[in-house]
Amino acid sequence: MKHGIFLTVLCLALFTSSVWAGPVVGAPALLDTQYTQGILVNLDDWFASHPVTAGGPSRADVIFSSPRAQVLLANNNGPQIGLHYHQSADEIIMVYKGQGEIYIGGEWVPVKAGDVHINPRGVVHGVRVVGDEDLQFLSIYTPPQAGGNDKVLIK
Repeated sequence: MKHGIFLTVLCLALFTSSVWAGPVVGAPALLDTQYTQGILVNLDDWFASHPVTAGGPSRADVIFSSPRAQVLLANNNGPQIGLHYHQSADEIIMVYKGQGEIYIGGEWVPVKAGDVHINPRGVVHGVRVVGDEDLQFLSIYTPPQAGGNDKVLIK
């Protein structure tokens, strides 16, 4: 089920804006990305090959970026991603493995594998790990964060 949710969220984020642009069938010259084919990522393999150091900082790596969306895979083993908001991007967070809490509406709300959090730009949120297992999640920013990182820390 979590793979179905993941695919649904990813497809919605990546393809919603292209509906308004009209069809681009067989016209690679009209595309505005550096990619010439689709991307397939196995999350188990990716997280196994991109570990975080115990007690070290969280890790987030961009796996896709276009003028419409940016997709990151993040691995956190304890440090809190402090309260912040994004100035230019909406963020969709899909928890893949582990347990944590996301700051929503002024309180820390438990999240686990399969949960999806949608956070509009300008809304304060944060992420923290609960338990001993790494918190692994996918973040989709739409549009991509201005300047590569539009995060404004609150605390």
